[in-house]
Amino acid sequence: MRDGFAYVTDPVKMQVHINDLLSDSYASLRRKQIGDTALLPYVGEPSTGGTVYVAAADAEGNMVSYIQSNFVGFDSGIVVPGTGIALQNRGYTFSLDKHHVNYLEPGKRTYHTIIPGLRGQLVG
Repeated sequence: MRDGFAYVTDPVKMQVHINDLLSDSYASLRRKQIGDTALLPYVGEPSTGGTVYVAAADAEGNMVSYIQSNFVGFDSGIVVPGTGIALQNRGYTFSLDKHHVNYLEPGKRTYHTIIPGLRGQLVG
């Protein structure tokens, strides 16, 4: 995951070849970094977030793909008035640092953990 966050972005903008990240030799190098001493088990902290995914299509071919995902803390801190629905903050992992591999810019497919998508077609 650390390598993914450091290197993976829009394939056109990547400065490391994906085949290098997935190679047996690189996996071997990373595997050698695992030490002889294991960490003691500890109680985890379950996520307080949640994700809802909705996809819908009608007979005319109109389609919607939507994800509402709570990420860090109380999300954006913005609640839709009268609903109790907290707006998500999944954009938290994007970077505005021009030197970061995952810098957010127009037309760039930046690395992200949540990408709603539709696949297939309606047959009528």
